[in-house]
Amino acid sequence: MAAARGTLLLFVLVGVSAIVLVGGVSSNVAELERERWREKLPEVAIPQTLLARLSPLSLTQMHNFLAGLKKTNATSFDANRFCRSAGLICREDVVFVDQVGSSFTNPHEKHEENVFLDKEELRESGEIILPDLSPPINLISFLPSELSEMMPPFSSANVSQILNLLNIPSESNMSRSMESTLEMCEGRGEEGEVKRCSTSVEGMVEFVVSRLGSDVDLLTDTSVVGSGQRVTVTKASKRENFVGGKPPVTCHNFMFPYGVSYCHSINGSEVFDLQLEVVQDKEKITRNATALCHYLSDGAGANQTACHPVYGEMLLWTPKPKLD
Repeated sequence: MAAARGTLLLFVLVGVSAIVLVGGVSSNVAELERERWREKLPEVAIPQTLLARLSPLSLTQMHNFLAGLKKTNATSFDANRFCRSAGLICREDVVFVDQVGSSFTNPHEKHEENVFLDKEELRESGEIILPDLSPPINLISFLPSELSEMMPPFSSANVSQILNLLNIPSESNMSRSMESTLEMCEGRGEEGEVKRCSTSVEGMVEFVVSRLGSDVDLLTDTSVVGSGQRVTVTKASKRENFVGGKPPVTCHNFMFPYGVSYCHSINGSEVFDLQLEVVQDKEKITRNATALCHYLSDGAGANQTACHPVYGEMLLWTPKPKLD
């Protein structure tokens, strides 16, 4: 009887250990990406806009696609299945997105819509015109770092390889958007600007931590209240006393078959917390907002200011403020 009870206890202990083991191991790529985020940024919650862009792949699918990418015979790689399973946009008809023309740093660049704000109006009783706040780009999932590193290198020299691998027509809107994204990622930055384009969540987090450390605040704003309207600023305050005096990092969503995050920091940037009054259906609505201002050199010794709101899928990372 004692032996039987001992055997039963052993089975119970083994069963509990197995449950703990299974519970401690990622079952899908999204959980793996969350774990890696928590390792680097334990005090920062992943925003909903980014949660929606984590990879939908299971670990088994990821390993199968990794095996396919490692084969020298690329014709055996099922591009359609890969794009569908990984939440990518490959052959679907998309609108051409000119990333260079809609630059968030230079207010004098040609762009289809006005995304910039007048800094002089970022004050109480000031009036600003908000841009179209609806996301310009559909949600595209990031690749896990393992797959991202196995893809042809992210550069203009490898566009044809990426197009062939993912079965994307060379004259499609997607291919043109890819070229525009790469031009922006590879182009010369502004004076005092540090930038990086990442094709995985892990790569984006690594860049942010390399610039600011892990003690950061993450600001987002997905509200579309006041989109495209003239609104009144009822309160405005500048965030100051950042630890180490480091400039904030902004990450923008760029068009590519898989997720691309364009992250950059520019010396001298300032962050403003705003309270806005919006008139909708003859009623006044109050909402909070955040604006970021970059101070750029025109190359001739003079500076210009480019201010824009934080909205959509844009991520604004700032150092923690100093404690008094």
